Amino acid sequence: MLPELQKLWRLNPVFKMDMCIVAGKLVTCHQDIGFHASSLRIVYKLGSDGKRIGKPFVALDRIGVDDGQIVLIETAMEATMGLGQVCAADAAIIAIVDKF
Repeated sequence: MLPELQKLWRLNPVFKMDMCIVAGKLVTCHQDIGFHASSLRIVYKLGSDGKRIGKPFVALDRIGVDDGQIVLIETAMEATMGLGQVCAADAAIIAIVDKF
């Protein structure tokens, strides 16, 4: 990771966007209508050293990602922005990281 990104990571405790790695797909029979049939992915948060930290959690896949990709996750109320309507999502995948 670039030194300036490491510094930003440490200095900004209110950073709502997290870097995560996609670990798998979660299959559901029924979803909130606000999801627009988007898939759900299992992700792990990554630390500034690129290693997994914490427990896995579920994120709404708004862009179509594959297992093993590093992605950016938006959390809280901002996770539902861009869906066109409010739904019950706490985290959403919003970008794929090309270089880390």
